[in-house]
Amino acid sequence: MTEKIKLENINTIPSLTWNWLKMNRASVEFEASSEVISEKKEINATKKDEIVFLPLVFEDGKRYENEQLITAEENAEITVILDYTSAKSAGGFSSVKTKLAAKPYSKIHLVKVQLLGENYVQIDDTEGECDENASIEVTQIELGGSKVYAQVKNELNGYASKFKSDTAYITENGQILDMNYVVNHHGAKTDTKMLVKGVVGEASLKTYRGTIDFKRGCTDATGDEQEETLLLSKTAVNKSIPVILCDEENVAGTHGATLGRLGSDELFYMQSRGISEEEAEKMMKKAKVLSVAALIPSEEVRAKIEEFLE
Repeated sequence: MTEKIKLENINTIPSLTWNWLKMNRASVEFEASSEVISEKKEINATKKDEIVFLPLVFEDGKRYENEQLITAEENAEITVILDYTSAKSAGGFSSVKTKLAAKPYSKIHLVKVQLLGENYVQIDDTEGECDENASIEVTQIELGGSKVYAQVKNELNGYASKFKSDTAYITENGQILDMNYVVNHHGAKTDTKMLVKGVVGEASLKTYRGTIDFKRGCTDATGDEQEETLLLSKTAVNKSIPVILCDEENVAGTHGATLGRLGSDELFYMQSRGISEEEAEKMMKKAKVLSVAALIPSEEVRAKIEEFLE
């Protein structure tokens, strides 16, 4: 049996803007199985150079709720790789919640690779907290699914704590990708670096909200967010809203966004060397994703991404 599900106030931006932009929040309505398959895992890292693989295989017509709690104890270092896969034509609903806790002088590298079927609805939520001199790094690849809502939030609580994210995506054939990244700086000398790059193709919609918030007391904090978007169709829709909020004087924050199409000069150069326009677009799409995929410390996972792109 199935039931109708309506989710409102997804990916709400911390600093609201004009309602007519329709970027303050997202909502989605869909049908999903009334039977929920749920799983919760806890991972506690106590040493350096740990790598944990968490493959999530989703079947057609099913509804999943997965949760992970990942803790890195003091001086520990861990990489956790979540790999979401299903059959190409599969549909269903998946909710993944991941909580990260980086204790003093620890490091967490979270990798999320989403290769779901073309009819899947995905809600992905990542929340992290960093103590003194701790760091969290998130590497995210978004390629599959029909409607995908991805949120990453991080609290830089401790002195000199750091957050870094690298995200790559491709949307095409009517896909919807909605992203919300929020980093709150509380501790002094904290640092954020966020990079989002991808391709918006035919009849698809991509929304990106990126917020760096310098709270009072985060003296000498720094933050930088950058976005690179390539449009490959006149029917592609891109919405971006990078935001820097500041309640502390002695901080440095920068943001930038580039939006463009495959230029005539680039096409002429490639075509003069026997590369068709279709092949050129394919090369550019792969380059965006593989540059971020190179950060994943698993040859097997990188190979799966390449295979999906083909």
